[in-house]
Amino acid sequence: MRKRKPSALLALGLTLLALPASALAASYPAADPAIHYEGRWQQAADGCYETAQGAVYLETTFTGTSVAAKLDDTENRWLVSIDGGPVRKIRAAKGSPTVLADRLSAGRHTLRLERATEGSYGISHFRGLEADSLEAPARQAERLRLEFVGDSITAGFRNDGRKHGKNDADIEDGSMSFAPQLARLLDADYSVLAKSGEGVVHNWGADWPDRGLHTEERYPWTFYGARKTAGNTIWQPAKLPVSAVILALGTNDFSDAKRRPYHEEYVQAWTSLMRRVHEMNPSAPIICLEPLPAAISPLAGLWIKEACVRMQGEGIAAHYIALNANSPLLAPEDFVGDGTHPTKAGSAKLAAYLAPRIAPLLPKE
Repeated sequence: MRKRKPSALLALGLTLLALPASALAASYPAADPAIHYEGRWQQAADGCYETAQGAVYLETTFTGTSVAAKLDDTENRWLVSIDGGPVRKIRAAKGSPTVLADRLSAGRHTLRLERATEGSYGISHFRGLEADSLEAPARQAERLRLEFVGDSITAGFRNDGRKHGKNDADIEDGSMSFAPQLARLLDADYSVLAKSGEGVVHNWGADWPDRGLHTEERYPWTFYGARKTAGNTIWQPAKLPVSAVILALGTNDFSDAKRRPYHEEYVQAWTSLMRRVHEMNPSAPIICLEPLPAAISPLAGLWIKEACVRMQGEGIAAHYIALNANSPLLAPEDFVGDGTHPTKAGSAKLAAYLAPRIAPLLPKE
């Protein structure tokens, strides 16, 4: 056996020390069975996993002192948590793996990686992880899974800092909107389909009639943008069956002071949306919420409730929950300053209000 010269061994050691920790780890593709996904993801032809929804997440268990993600994503912000610890917001590195954590103690660790920004910020391409080894995370065999469909309130719009210029992506944290907070209270996984400005019949700032994309057209697709988004596919609910679907819409429908939806126009739009949701999730109850801002006309909630009654007449399990029946649920300080978008604390208050009202409507294990 040929012996290496001490100088060669020293040079090799220095080279290894100079490499980032992730470069010394093994590489695991996005399709590795040890990586668990929640939310609407799809596998691309090249094997990477893609998403264009907010608050999607993945979990795994890894060994080693570091972990890195192969993440192609120039616009979105992501949330990293190791071993259930504090969450750190990051952006993907350009042209190299994104180090999610390093200088960890040797041994096993858990990873949770969650997208903080909503679907309109574009498609994220996740190609896998780098770590010493991976194993599937410990998860309950039977676990509730809630799907939330909404607008900017559900997306966590401007809930993570002050507005300065064009920093909306920096100050959005979808994991702390009322939807994920509610799911955590109910010990459930979650999928969030939220798009700022969207309405059931009228999007924020649109003309009348609004010929733009609305929730019913968007709902069946994997990415937020329906057929307008390149590479989009129809979502297959059997991949991740949901226990219930929560619809939190209506604020943008009534945002135009010059014109609001007509009664039958609005009720029919809601019944059509609920039929679409039921078609894709026939076993899941549909839970409709009154629009959160107290300034919205009470007609919105009354008409949504009427749509639920019509659905019940068709044998669909549709339920309505009022938020501001006696007085506004949230106080002015619970919003980010606009009376529409709740702070993280305001979202927590909404989640705490909803949890005992939604729990009895969920399937029993």
